[in-house]
Amino acid sequence: MKTRSQKIIDGVLGDNSRPTDNSLRAKALRRAMAGQTPRTLTPWEWEEWYAANGEKVDFSNTDKK
Repeated sequence: MKTRSQKIIDGVLGDNSRPTDNSLRAKALRRAMAGQTPRTLTPWEWEEWYAANGEKVDFSNTDKK
């Protein structure tokens, strides 16, 4: 049973469709399931990834401000 304060907070936030797990594991799983390009792999893992996907990734143009 929720307290009055919890009900008010739920009413203000309202959007329960967003994932609530923001751990690194959950973010990595979401990226993997979405088919996004990995960002950090060992050189051997990159070789395997290139062999499986047949494309090279150029990270030199990333905006780091």
